[in-house]
This record gives sequence, C-alpha cells and structure tokens, in this order.
Amino acid sequence: MNSNYYLKKTGMAVLTIIICSLLTFILFRMMPGDVFDVKARDLAVARGIDYKEAKILVTQMYNYDPSEPILHQMGRYYKALLEGNLGTSMTNSSITVNEIIAYYMPWTLFLVSIALTLSYILGTWLGSIMAWRRKSILSSLIAGYATVVNAIPPALVPTFVLSIFAFGLHWFPIQGAYSIQVTPGFNWLFIKDVLWHAALPVFAYTCTQINAWVMNMKGSCIGVMAEDYVTAAYARGLSDQVIRSKYVKQNALLPLYTALAISFGTMLGGATYMEGPFVYPGIGSQLAKALGNRDFTVCQGLLLITTGATVLASLLVDFLMPKLDPRIKREE
Repeated sequence: MNSNYYLKKTGMAVLTIIICSLLTFILFRMMPGDVFDVKARDLAVARGIDYKEAKILVTQMYNYDPSEPILHQMGRYYKALLEGNLGTSMTNSSITVNEIIAYYMPWTLFLVSIALTLSYILGTWLGSIMAWRRKSILSSLIAGYATVVNAIPPALVPTFVLSIFAFGLHWFPIQGAYSIQVTPGFNWLFIKDVLWHAALPVFAYTCTQINAWVMNMKGSCIGVMAEDYVTAAYARGLSDQVIRSKYVKQNALLPLYTALAISFGTMLGGATYMEGPFVYPGIGSQLAKALGNRDFTVCQGLLLITTGATVLASLLVDFLMPKLDPRIKREE
C-alpha cells in the first residue's frame, strides 16, 4: 500500500470542504437585498419605535452585525468550526446548529438511505435488462417509463404523489414523521407508524432517482458486452445466465460505485424540495426554512454537512475501488 496515495486523496478532500465552506460563507453575504433593513422597518412599525432602535434590536435578535468586517466574521466562523461548533441560529438564539443537525439529520438519513438503496437496486436491475434484451417489449416499457420520468421536474413529483395517494386515495398520511398519538420508542407500533409516514417521501425520492440508474447501467452493460473477455466467454460455451451475472453485470456495476457515493450527497441536497411538501422533519425542510429567514448560520452548517458527506463518500470510494477492481492502479 502506498501511504502517499491516501494522504493525497485525504488532503484533496479536506481542501475541497474548506473551499466549499468559504464559497458558501461569502455567497450568503453577497445575496441581494438587506433583510435586516426590512425586518428593522417592520419592527419599527409594529412596535412604534424609531428605526435606529429597531435596527439595534434586529441585530441583537439575529446575533449578527452587518457592519462587521467580513474578515472578522470569517475568523470567528472558522475558529468556531475548529472547536466543532457550527454556530447558533440567527433567528432563534436558544438553539444551535449542532442541535438542529443532531435532531433532524437522522430523519433525512433514514429517507435517503432507503430511497437510494431501492433506486440503485431497481435501476441497475432494469438497466441490465434493457441492455440484455434491447428488442423486447419489457425494454421498450422501461425506456418509456424513463422518458416520462425524465420529463417531469423532480420538484413536482412530491405534489403528484401527495395528490394521488394522500389526498385522493387517502392511503397514506399527509405530513409528519409519525402520528402524534404514537409514543416514540423502539417498539413495533412506533416503527410501523414511522415506515407508514416515510412511504410517500421514499417513493417520491426513488422515482426521481431510478431513471438515472437505469440509463447509466444500460450504457455500462452495453460497453462491457463489447469487451473481448465477454466474446471469449461465449467462445468457451458459457451460458447466457453466467455471462450476464458474472461477466457483464459485475463489471458494469464498477463505474457506478462512484456515482452511488456522489448520489448520496446529491440526495441530501435534494431533501429540500422532497421534505418540504411532505412536511417531513429533516434537514431539507430546515434548510428551506433557514433560506426563507436568511438564517446564514443554519444554512452554512447544513450545507457544510451535505458537502462533507458527499466528499467523504467519494473519498471512501477512491479508497475501496482499487480493492474492488484490480484493473485500477493507484497513483504512485
């Protein structure tokens, strides 16, 4: 093993996270419009006080001074990060970003892990069928489904799902992670209720992701089927089932492992438009709320976690790929 390879990859991952955090920090403060000015004017009208007094109160409420030099803000931000502190919510000083992540992240990970697993398994299976039976009716049906799903904006999928299964058929609950009357705990009643509430968000997530896996797997399988070792396997008289499972599918899946890691972070980011319509208590709904309130601290913390998850997942794949595929040589 070459330790320089691991050090180089780890260093690039850390550098990527730092650059992303820096860009996020700067871009949020470059957003057009002075939300603090608007809130100060609203507060002055509501309480019948002077604008300057209202501006001071808003600054205290948000725990943020717009006039403070950006370098000073950046210094305080990175100093807190080194201490493991992502900051305090600007709109609710009684709660920290760490507490928000600790409470809401498990719900998002629950949805994303199930949906990603289902979409990956179903998508790669259907993609391999399309590649192996390109002229069959089943392949045409899968292609038609992929075309229709690809034409629908992902943000509209939750609306369609809710309209049909929640409001129309009344099969599933409209919102929340579990029913109010159910006591949280490690018991079958609570677990069943959580799965019932998660069914529609998971279904919507899966529908938006499965199309990409189908197309990627189909292309990868077709590429592998043109390789010389597949032709040699046919010449040796091996059955279609053996060639499909041990030669084509296994090798076609290798390029998709990197995409799987990246998709994990992508789905975390996509939680904003998925969790919102279902009023699901995840980091996606919290990010949407923080963006609406211009809560820079919460936005930075949640985006940093999402970025970090994507980079670390990709790093893990970089470490594992040489072991999964002997054809890949690590950089010396």
